[in-house]
Amino acid sequence: MNESRIDATGLDRQYDVPSLKKLIAMSFGGIIWFMIFTAQARIQLYGLLVLQLDILLVTLYILIFTAVDIINDPIEARISDKNTKFTRKYGKRWLLILIGDLGMVIFLILMFVPWELKPGGGLADPNMTVIALIWIALTISLFDCFQTFTEMNEWATKNDLFRDQETRRRVVLMDAFGANLIGLLLAILMIPLLLSYFNAFDAQGKVANPNAFFYMALVVSVIFLLGLPLKMYGYWEPKEMRMFRAELDEKIERPPFFQVIKRALSDKNWVAFMITSLQFAILNRVWIVGIDLWVIHGLGEDIAVTIIPQLFIILGMFIFGVSAYWILKRKGTKNTFLIGIGMSTIFFFLAMFSPNILIFGLLVFIAGGGVGIQNASRSVFRLQALDDSILRHGTREEAQYGSVNGIIRSFSTAIQIIILLGITIAFGYDPILGTSNTDQAKFGLLFQITGALAILCLITGIIFWKLFDISPEKAIENKERLLELGR
Repeated sequence: MNESRIDATGLDRQYDVPSLKKLIAMSFGGIIWFMIFTAQARIQLYGLLVLQLDILLVTLYILIFTAVDIINDPIEARISDKNTKFTRKYGKRWLLILIGDLGMVIFLILMFVPWELKPGGGLADPNMTVIALIWIALTISLFDCFQTFTEMNEWATKNDLFRDQETRRRVVLMDAFGANLIGLLLAILMIPLLLSYFNAFDAQGKVANPNAFFYMALVVSVIFLLGLPLKMYGYWEPKEMRMFRAELDEKIERPPFFQVIKRALSDKNWVAFMITSLQFAILNRVWIVGIDLWVIHGLGEDIAVTIIPQLFIILGMFIFGVSAYWILKRKGTKNTFLIGIGMSTIFFFLAMFSPNILIFGLLVFIAGGGVGIQNASRSVFRLQALDDSILRHGTREEAQYGSVNGIIRSFSTAIQIIILLGITIAFGYDPILGTSNTDQAKFGLLFQITGALAILCLITGIIFWKLFDISPEKAIENKERLLELGR
């Protein structure tokens, strides 16, 4: 549908921009989300090193998780985009965010339940292997179902609230200090320190305390629940927004489900966003799993040592992420993202030749700076792509667009485990050998978090450069047009 065919709704969408307190509370939500996500990402480490499942079995439960994720995303999105009898009272998305958060806590704890192990790791009863495989596949899949409700409804709420470009840039700046600095710092510090405190591994990289991961999950869950009320205050929808959403759905006919999917895949700017979202998800997963394995087995250090390179990369993300606020104003979203992707490509590649962990840290500091710039610009051009799509097609289907992105991003964990599987084959890495792996295998662990990420960034940059075409002037024009049409 062309923009000229969109009729005005006759509704007034002029509700106020969220207060500073609300923006801070929303940003706090990102802080505690990083913590629970980083804890959940250790499920591969748990399977490989604690339960000592064969990497093919770990790959299998990750592929099952991916399949479930692909199926549940569009279903949950369709549910999320529909009004209910609670919309006028609680808002369109607030309850779904709350349900999603509570479900994540429950299944984070359940996925790390202790099993009876042999000394040094590995299931004491080999007959329990299939049961353990099914249990992990089930719990991580259900965790993802609830995570999806939270993520897609948070995105949709922000897109509706943050219409003007200045507010969107302010949110970028706040997220740089909030989720991207404090959240990541807490996550990278807390999870390794908790595992080290609970004595998860010995000096040879073998299991010392089989319950360490379960205790870690309990602590993270308690902290998450304590912070949840503040986050939910931030996402509480103002009365004008609740009324507008309820009335708009009465005036606008929703398109068929598969038509929305087709639309999302035909909007090249949204496709550009989805490619960058997939790239970041892959990078995140590869880094979290890979840095643990490299430090524990490649360097022979305690898992707490992962904090050193993690601090470097987070510091880079923060410093350059903050600077992105001014780069965005001068260069626009497309050029800003390309600057960031270029930095990450070059310096992840150079980090592959690091002679020691300090030089490695300095190089990933700049590579992380590129990631920070990418994150800042991505949060803006995602909203710009949605605005452009609404003008083209006439309806607001943020959650369903988010579900298509979720489907694409669902492949990230599968791609990450396939990369790790490739490392085991190409370089001869064996998780059970711990620090006794060959030098070639240890270099493979380093390549996984450097050279492989450089290649990923390069490919993403080329695709984004070819697809994304919303100029700063077009973004402003789209925002004004949406306000005129009451959408």
